[in-house]
Amino acid sequence: MEDFNTASPQRSFEVIPANTIATLQITVRPGNAGTGGWLRRSKDGLSEALDLELTVVHGEFAKRKVWTLFTLRGTTDGHAEAARISQSKIRAILESARGVRPDDTSEAAVQARRIADYGELNNLRFIARIGVEPARSGFKAKNTLEEVITPDRTDWHHVEQVAAHQPAKDSVAPASEAAKPASMPAKIERPRWAS
Repeated sequence: MEDFNTASPQRSFEVIPANTIATLQITVRPGNAGTGGWLRRSKDGLSEALDLELTVVHGEFAKRKVWTLFTLRGTTDGHAEAARISQSKIRAILESARGVRPDDTSEAAVQARRIADYGELNNLRFIARIGVEPARSGFKAKNTLEEVITPDRTDWHHVEQVAAHQPAKDSVAPASEAAKPASMPAKIERPRWAS
């Protein structure tokens, strides 16, 4: 006989309440597009985005996940605006994770806002406010990354980081590939590190 009396009760999969402040840890989900293969190309081939899985690190909602796409390149004015918003969010993530105030222009702050490749975001932890996108068109409500909490905000606190990602030498594309214009997507090839 199998006895399940000591098994944990089933977890609820309701959305995390809106405005919850949480420490999130990033997992970059590579899509074989862009420099190093870190970006995901849209189905229509007109844009490329950074696909992130964000895991709540501590507290009542620990291990719960939020997914987000940051559009970084595209062919339309809408893509260009989405890229500006995405770049601002990534900057805020780096500031939150690395303890840099948005108004800090010191050399250390400038360096803290730079990454060698998008894989460097793997395992990075930062503080964020979680939002809720209401149910619509037959889809359930889902959590969103509402805003990143930076060190100039009262809700920010120092976050202990886990081991940093060390990008593989093969993941960095040659300078000539990186210099290609965003409007002319490079041929998608599986990067060596993904084999």
